[in-house]
Amino acid sequence: MSRARRLRILLGALPLQFAFGMVYSWGAVAPYVQQEAHWPAVVVSAVFSATPIGYGTGIVIGGRLADRVPPRRLCWAGLALLGSGLAIALSFPSELTFTFFYSMLGLGFGGGVALAGSIAAGRHAIPDLPGAAGGLVTAAYAVAAPIQVPVVSLLAAAFGWLAALRLQGTVMLAVAALTLALMPAVPAPAPGPGPAASEATARQTQPRLLSLLRRPRVWTAILLELAATPLGSWAFVYMSSFARGLALAAAVATAAITAVAVGNAAGRLGAGAASDRFGVDRVLAAFLLVDLVAAGLLFAANGSLLLVATALLAGAAFGAPAGVVSRLAADAAPDAPNSAFGLIFTGFAAGAGSGSLLGALVGGRQSWLVLALLPLAGLAVVALRLRLRPGPVPAPRTARPEPAPGPEGRTR
Repeated sequence: MSRARRLRILLGALPLQFAFGMVYSWGAVAPYVQQEAHWPAVVVSAVFSATPIGYGTGIVIGGRLADRVPPRRLCWAGLALLGSGLAIALSFPSELTFTFFYSMLGLGFGGGVALAGSIAAGRHAIPDLPGAAGGLVTAAYAVAAPIQVPVVSLLAAAFGWLAALRLQGTVMLAVAALTLALMPAVPAPAPGPGPAASEATARQTQPRLLSLLRRPRVWTAILLELAATPLGSWAFVYMSSFARGLALAAAVATAAITAVAVGNAAGRLGAGAASDRFGVDRVLAAFLLVDLVAAGLLFAANGSLLLVATALLAGAAFGAPAGVVSRLAADAAPDAPNSAFGLIFTGFAAGAGSGSLLGALVGGRQSWLVLALLPLAGLAVVALRLRLRPGPVPAPRTARPEPAPGPEGRTR
């Protein structure tokens, strides 16, 4: 494959993920929603919480489909879902339309389907580096936070939250559609060595989801994601309030939450690339240790510079598990990497959701120490995985062969 073709594939997939990164903007407009539209705080939170529900469903279904159909088709489907959800919610804004259409359908379910297509496209562009492909794709999503959020904040202050989201949505849809239209055709993944498979062949040979879940390197990968993400997720939610609770300046609180966002993007990109070179388990073990260091420093934090630096570490430790999912999936299920990606990524999503809930239940400085117990458990899972050896890939499911002919030409 030529270098120009690889670049065209990546330039189609990455802006699409950047467009879905507008999910981070809801936190920026939430105060204006409460002030101007008078939505209850529980509804504003529900809009944000509905995204992971749709995303988890979309990534499992999308990952399953990505082992059968061309990835560009999934990318367009995800973009169409985003456009539909935004069109309904922004044309008829209400608590209901934003919860179900903007968040759950558009950014959630559409985002999961688009991620599955983007990962498959990235893996096709750089097939020997699945970790780097996953890191690039997931980092394009995460980098939207430090870029889009400040812009949307300024727009919401000047023109109102609804006008800001309408303008942002229009621009993001246009950019994603333009770059996706320039993406060359990418075939459906092959079920094994050889040329790309037809959809019918892929359906015949694709292992069942339950069969994938029984593989030790799949379910241990899900456990790793569950253990590695909660502390960083809580840092996203709590870092600004934590800084204010330390009586630090508002600028320090802004710098700290920005550092978490930057670290998140950098962690995804760096960990994904490193997993191809050093092995995914060693990379995750290193970032779990970073998580532990960040928890200890945050518990003892009392200065501006230390807080911002530690926030960067916490963000990187949060991004790394997302960046290595593609490598985890490729190692655990080479016969169905996209299906495995969908399953493993649900562990990341579940860990992120549970981290914010558990942190809120504990609260205060103690929350960092309580959440640090999970990276400790993650190190135990890494130790278990290092003892596991990748087993043989099960034979693909195929139609029952015809009986062999007997000695006289009759079938037995």
